[in-house]
Amino acid sequence: MNKYTYFIILIFLLLFAEINSTYSIPQFSLLTGNKCISCHIMSQGGGLRNDLSAYTHNDVSLLKPKTVGLEWLYKLDPQQNTIFDGKLTLGMDFRLQMARSHKSEDAQRKIFPMQAAVYAQYAPVEWMSAEAAINVGHKRFGNTNTADYPGQQPWMASVAFQPSLSWPSLRIGKIQPSIGIRYDDHTKLTRQAPSADGTNTTGISSIIPPLYGEYGTEATYDGLHIITLSAGIFGSQALSEVLAPVPQGSAVSLISAKNKPSFAFRAMFWPRFFNNSINTLAGGSYFVNDDFFMLNGFAGIGLTDYFSLTFDYAHSNKKSVRTTNTYSLEGLYQINDALLLCARIETGNSIIGLFDEFTNQIVLGVQAFILPYIELRPEYRIMEANDFRSGRWAAQLHIFY
Repeated sequence: MNKYTYFIILIFLLLFAEINSTYSIPQFSLLTGNKCISCHIMSQGGGLRNDLSAYTHNDVSLLKPKTVGLEWLYKLDPQQNTIFDGKLTLGMDFRLQMARSHKSEDAQRKIFPMQAAVYAQYAPVEWMSAEAAINVGHKRFGNTNTADYPGQQPWMASVAFQPSLSWPSLRIGKIQPSIGIRYDDHTKLTRQAPSADGTNTTGISSIIPPLYGEYGTEATYDGLHIITLSAGIFGSQALSEVLAPVPQGSAVSLISAKNKPSFAFRAMFWPRFFNNSINTLAGGSYFVNDDFFMLNGFAGIGLTDYFSLTFDYAHSNKKSVRTTNTYSLEGLYQINDALLLCARIETGNSIIGLFDEFTNQIVLGVQAFILPYIELRPEYRIMEANDFRSGRWAAQLHIFY
């Protein structure tokens, strides 16, 4: 049997597996009708999860823990990620990836860690909290074999002030500006500059790198379910590390001067219809620093606990250097709370002088929660760029808390 046959068999095996969990994964707001902040401490999602997230994930799995002798582990308090009367919240993400390069037929399959992050938040009073995240896999901590992206940060931390839930919050520290929709898949084209070789390992094709953050402050309004508004001002030290190729063949920083601030604005709307069975979202963001800007637009629709469809567009411009446009359309179908099928098609191009570089990709995959807090993501990806066209299968193991 060829590799396509194996992938189809895997899909059907997962479709007919016995599944008995009761809650869909919270990062897909269109499947649940929840805003990102319902389960994360950040309005844009990502990073530390709150006690509601821990509570709901405690029952989401394909296998019952007692069938593998782990019922003792999951009998703990479902809100076990909070201690000291709920004032301290802890969390982590670990991702192990198995993949093979698309560029060479002789490329070897490798297994490598993609993410190792720990989080904490301390809220001494209701109107103030402090949070921190450490990327322990960063080379700054002595991991010289890791391939960190330019602009990726070893740590982030902030303090947030919010008088009440109906008021805006103000966050100050080293944080990620609200840009577009924050996904946990760093291979999405909407934060990259499509390139001739289809990769983003050189730093020249990455625009907003994974775990990107800057010193700054951001105000966010989440007082009504139907809307999220944010505006912030940030430094540009991390973004200055990100490069863009110039027509002559060298590369320059996206930032013309490190002392010039970046500004970020985002608006997101979350209307629901037909007794909350239809969930939608629409919005956009604008991120600018002197002669560089990035514009994002996004929209989506979902049927609660069944499927979702999202569309993303990203446009960036470094004056007289490079212009990029990327499009992404992704569908998710929920077989049950612990098992989702996903398909994504993306296309984009980068205009550098007289050159037009492109990247296209199709991704077919499964997101399966084998046990609570343990997710397996097998996928098959077809990628095409100026210099090659290939198909590869890969898998990711995600352990989170």
